[in-house]
Amino acid sequence: MAEQFLNKLTKIEESINQLGETLKRMITILGTVTEIKSEVRLTKEEILAALGSQAEVAPVADNQEALASMVVQEVGAIRVFVQESMEHLRNEMIQIVEKVPSDLIQILESTPSTPAPAPVPAPIPAPVPAPTPPPPQAPTPEPVIEPTPTSAFAPSSLPADKAMQIADHLDTIVKSLKMGCKAGPVLDIMGEVKDAIMIIVPSDPIMVHIDRWAGVVGGYQKRKELQARDILKLKKEIKAEIPKYRPA
Repeated sequence: MAEQFLNKLTKIEESINQLGETLKRMITILGTVTEIKSEVRLTKEEILAALGSQAEVAPVADNQEALASMVVQEVGAIRVFVQESMEHLRNEMIQIVEKVPSDLIQILESTPSTPAPAPVPAPIPAPVPAPTPPPPQAPTPEPVIEPTPTSAFAPSSLPADKAMQIADHLDTIVKSLKMGCKAGPVLDIMGEVKDAIMIIVPSDPIMVHIDRWAGVVGGYQKRKELQARDILKLKKEIKAEIPKYRPA
């Protein structure tokens, strides 16, 4: 296929070269015609001048008439030659011009189109596993004493200073949950608290709870006030988590 393509390109190049040679010959012929026209004009002027100076001599007039007739014949022959040359050049140019587009069309039709490469699908990120919540404690064997909200949760295993900082940040969320609070500011505070806790500890179960609480608030429009039942529910859950990080 590549060799055929190169052969056709070579033929087109040869046709273009022929066209160039033809144009060169045409330019040469046109230059020659111009020179012949100039010589004919000069000869005509010389003949007219000679006829004017020797109009009174009868025998010489016959020679001038013969010379004029010969010049007219030569000019006619030159004109016929020029016309035939121009017609021949015109036919050659028409054939070359008609041949070049057909060769190009054959090359384009014979060249197989390369299909566009299929887009590479973007890699799907692996899902981040949620941190495993601490296992529930076994129920206390004492049936008489009811567990308090603080004793139902195991304390965090973080160092005391880091745990206290997390508890303070959770208090910040509780303080933002006031009656009439709007969803937008509460979401902003939850995001700030999450970022601050991530600086303290890279991973902790409290992150899961914060995302869940943010999901509840995110169900509202940012300029809409939270309902009282959702505020009380969120406060209760957050306050239940604070003792893990701030034991009594």
